[in-house]
Amino acid sequence: MLGSCAKTIFCASLLWISTQAPLALAKDAKIKIAATTTTLASLAREIVGERAEIHDIASPTQNIHFYQPTPKDVMKVKKADILIHGGLDLEMWREPLIVAAGNPKFIGEARAALDASEGIELLEVPASLSRAEGDIHRFGNPHYWMDPENMKRAVRNIEQGLSRLFPDSQEEFRKNAGSLTGRIDEKMREWETRLKPWRGTSIVTYHKNWSYFAKRFGFEVAGQLEPKPGIPPTPKHLAELEALMKEKGAKLIIKEAYQESRTPKKIAEETGAKVLTLAQAVGETKEGRDYISMMEENIRLIEEALA
Repeated sequence: MLGSCAKTIFCASLLWISTQAPLALAKDAKIKIAATTTTLASLAREIVGERAEIHDIASPTQNIHFYQPTPKDVMKVKKADILIHGGLDLEMWREPLIVAAGNPKFIGEARAALDASEGIELLEVPASLSRAEGDIHRFGNPHYWMDPENMKRAVRNIEQGLSRLFPDSQEEFRKNAGSLTGRIDEKMREWETRLKPWRGTSIVTYHKNWSYFAKRFGFEVAGQLEPKPGIPPTPKHLAELEALMKEKGAKLIIKEAYQESRTPKKIAEETGAKVLTLAQAVGETKEGRDYISMMEENIRLIEEALA
């Protein structure tokens, strides 16, 4: 008979093998996918099509870092075949949610939890970790999806994970993913042309949500309303920021819907800049029904503000 240690190793090995193997479903059964964000759910929907039953978790109108999962969210993950997440420390609630759900497909080395961030070159990777620097992200800035080129990589990551787990449908997944990345490529050429006249324009953001977007389209981020990530604006910092905005001729202050409006409005009045509330998540506005339409609406608003 096996000793307790050997039994543990044997059972762990069986669990590892079972979580690496393709997932078997009944012929007409739908793949149950839980996605941590509405944006990732949107990508999954375009890749899988009618074959999936997709649930998103975090509300698109809340700060993704501080969303609080509900019992309903726990059940979504418990019953899911696939979990798609943003990776890094984007969803700080992700691991507690997985533990609460207890779904073995997503625990430890299980590969049915698909990380959309794999292989993406990250910005603002901290040289050291200190709470004195505010709510810094130890892996780097996790808001990578605001660069459409990064989202092409995310589409590939999701497609490859699904194809590995459901090889019978891999041709369909690859075709759908190729169509989506092709449409992103087409829109990228258009967006870059439309925003080219404002390359080098200085902007200010509330939080460091727009670093990838600014780098891709050539905007200069003069600063943030937050003196450090997650730290509320102080009078001293705002006075310094106003002076910097006037020096650089900053045209826009970009914020998200969940951030307060009083401070950006006051700074805009003092500097002559315009305040823009832009979307970070699919479904945050009625126009942003999918990733491409969300980005299109953001770029249209920027064009109008700078014209």
